[in-house]
Amino acid sequence: MSLSFWIAKKYLKGRKTNKLLSGITLISMAGIAVGVMTLTTVLAVMQGFENDLKEKILGVNAHILIQNRFGYDIKDPAPFEEKALSVKGVEAAAPFIHGEGLVMYRGRNYSAGIRGIEPEREARVTRYADFIKEGTLKKGGVAMGMEMSRLLNAGVGDTIRILSPNGRVTPMGIFPRVRDYEVTAIFESGMYEYDTSLVYMTFEDAKNFLSKEGASGISLRIGSIDKAYPLAQKVGELLPDEYAARDWFRMNRNLYAAMELEKKTMFIILTLIILVASFNIVATLITLVREKTREIGILKSLGFSSGEVKKIFLYNGLIIGGVGIAIGELLGLLLCFIIRISHINALPAEVYYSTELKVSFSFWNFFIVGAVAFLITYVAAVFPARQAARMDVIRAIKYE
Repeated sequence: MSLSFWIAKKYLKGRKTNKLLSGITLISMAGIAVGVMTLTTVLAVMQGFENDLKEKILGVNAHILIQNRFGYDIKDPAPFEEKALSVKGVEAAAPFIHGEGLVMYRGRNYSAGIRGIEPEREARVTRYADFIKEGTLKKGGVAMGMEMSRLLNAGVGDTIRILSPNGRVTPMGIFPRVRDYEVTAIFESGMYEYDTSLVYMTFEDAKNFLSKEGASGISLRIGSIDKAYPLAQKVGELLPDEYAARDWFRMNRNLYAAMELEKKTMFIILTLIILVASFNIVATLITLVREKTREIGILKSLGFSSGEVKKIFLYNGLIIGGVGIAIGELLGLLLCFIIRISHINALPAEVYYSTELKVSFSFWNFFIVGAVAFLITYVAAVFPARQAARMDVIRAIKYE
C-alpha cells in the first residue's frame, strides 16, 4: 500500500468531527449508487425484453427464409432444400405457404395471416409443436392463436369460415373463395401479434384454398442464430439469381435497430444521474482540501511532491466513487433478481410484444456501467486534486 493511499484512507476515517463533510460524502456515495443501480437495472430489463422478443420471433419464424425475389411461388421446393442442407450449419428445412384471409365466426370478423405447413417438418425448423396447447392440426382443419380464439369465442371443435381474396375469375369479376374449416388446434406463442392474427393450415389445404402453384418459401433452421447472416449468404450463392436467402435479423432489422437506439438513448440519459452525483464528489473534495490545507503544507515541507499530494485526493474521490459503484451494482443485481422471481405482468399486450418484465444478466452491461461510472468519478476528482497539488507550501502552513 502506497503512503498516498494510506493518507487518503486516514482522511476519510478522520472526518467524524466534521458532520457537514461526512454528510456530503454519504450523499455523494448514495448518488453514485442510485445512478449505477438505475442504469444497471434498466439495461438488464431492456436486454431481457430484447432476448425474449428474439426468442418469440424465432419461435414462429425460421432462422433463414428462401423466397423468390419477385414474389412468385417455388413450384418444386425439393431441389432448393437439398442445396440449402448441403451447407454446413443448416440443420433442417421445410416448405411453407403464406397468404391473407378473413376469419368469420358468428358475426365476428378478423383479418389473419394464413400459413400452410407440414406439421412434422415445421416442428424441426420452428417451435410450432411447443406452441400447441390443445388438439392437433389435421387435414381439413386449422390451428388458431389463443387470443384469436378468445376474440371469436371459438374453440376446438367449432367450425369457422375463412374468406380468401384469391378467388375465381368469372365474367362478372373475381369472386372471393369462402370455405368452412373446423378448429382442430389452439396454439399460444406468447406474442400477442401472432396469437391474434395467425392461422395454420396443412400445406395441401393452404395450397388449394389460396390457389398456390407451389410453396411461398422454404424455412431453414441453423445451429447458431449468430451465424445466420454468413450462412444465408452461403445458401444464396447456391440459388438461381431470382431467388434469395434472408436471415432473421435482416427481416426484423427495423425493429432491432429501434430497440438498439432506445437502449443507447436510455444509457446516455441515465448516465446523467451519475454525472450529477459526481458534482457532490467535487464539492466533497474541495471542502476536504480546504479543511486539510495546513496538513498539505506540512506534507510538502516533509518532501511530498505535488504528484503525491494529487494522488491523495484522487484516491479519496475514487474511494468514494468506488464504494458507491459497488453498492449500486449490488443493489442493481438484487433488484434484477427480485424482478425475475416476481414475474411482474405490467405491460399491455396490445402495445408491447410481451406482457412480463424480463431481465437478462450480462457481464458486459455491468462492466460497462461500472467502467463509465468510475471514469466519471475519476474526472470529477481531478480538479480538486490539482488544486491541492498546486498549493503554495508557505501559504498552506500559515493558513491557520
